[in-house]
Amino acid sequence: MAPAKVADRAGGSVGMPAALKLNEFGSLVWGVFGWPPYQVGSSLVSKTWRDVDVRVILDDADYEAWGLGDPVHPWQNEKWIGLVRAFSALGAEMTGLPIDFQIQQQSYANEKFPGARNAVGIVPLRFAERQAT
Repeated sequence: MAPAKVADRAGGSVGMPAALKLNEFGSLVWGVFGWPPYQVGSSLVSKTWRDVDVRVILDDADYEAWGLGDPVHPWQNEKWIGLVRAFSALGAEMTGLPIDFQIQQQSYANEKFPGARNAVGIVPLRFAERQAT
């Protein structure tokens, strides 16, 4: 199955300057997990949303290496719970938005959640650091 399409609007429908703050949060998440997070869900396509869904989609080997448990029932894994709660709170503090942060296994996410994805964390500083090294 092909990966979900990637949306082409930075920050979706969260508005400015929240979209800039969301990208700063995304850059931090990217640095921790080694993969860019994605904004998904209703905040990506609508001005009416309850929260901002942010997902880190780890390839299957990385998901297993992190020890995050069963990708179908990740909420039964203490490490997954701790990371999700911590990054949801950090995202909310950094952006002022109600962040719903979760970590997903790539094969499971591609199969079960085929909606649009918008990569967040693409900020100039991230690329300047990579070019300098």
